[in-house]
Amino acid sequence: MDIKILEEIGLTPGEIKVYMALIGLGETTSGPIVEESKVSVSKVYSILERLSKKGLVSHIVKQNTKYFKAADPNRLVTYLHEKEEKLKEQEKELKRIIPELELKQNSVVTEETAQVFDGLRGIQTARERTLNIMKKGDEMWIIGIARTPYDKLIAYFNDYHKRRIAKGIKCKYLYNEYARDPFGKASEAFPLSEVRYMPEEMITHAWMEIYADTVTIGINFKKSFSIVIENQDVADSFRNYAKLLWNLGKK
Repeated sequence: MDIKILEEIGLTPGEIKVYMALIGLGETTSGPIVEESKVSVSKVYSILERLSKKGLVSHIVKQNTKYFKAADPNRLVTYLHEKEEKLKEQEKELKRIIPELELKQNSVVTEETAQVFDGLRGIQTARERTLNIMKKGDEMWIIGIARTPYDKLIAYFNDYHKRRIAKGIKCKYLYNEYARDPFGKASEAFPLSEVRYMPEEMITHAWMEIYADTVTIGINFKKSFSIVIENQDVADSFRNYAKLLWNLGKK
């Protein structure tokens, strides 16, 4: 029997061993549980207490001895529903305090900042920032796009650009020539978008995103990360580089 789902819904390996032992043993004292589960005596009582709090184990006392019993397996479904309800409440509470956290974060941001976001999730986090600070009619540049950023992120980028377009933000893409098909052609179909291609001999594995007062340098080659620089003068300088490269590109 595959019991991996028990771990996925939040039971620890020790809790699973004890619970499964009780399922097979029925009502019993701690000794057989220790023997069947292979969990040490020093740990089994704390595990039984945790399972009891989750509603998965009950006990009775007979002649000054505790007997334990696993709850009906259907209780696992109820336990999962309770977790889901708790997560919903936690989500509401988290959303409530996020504005306060943002205010606190913004209060310590210096005039010039640079941040590194690691991994594919970090690339997404860096890109999401554009939608938070840009408004309708603003323009962003994405320069030096290779296949590599899109290989594992194509679904995310497609969704991102739908939201960008809905907000009315313009975008100029400059692709490596070898990324024309299918990624460049897909971008050409987006509204509020202009696409050009670098000369064939120019191949990059890093790209630049320039918008408002920010430059993001993204890398998704062997290692994935984004460097976000917030400085108006730096952004303006990179925008000038972007325009120069744009003029070298072809439609």
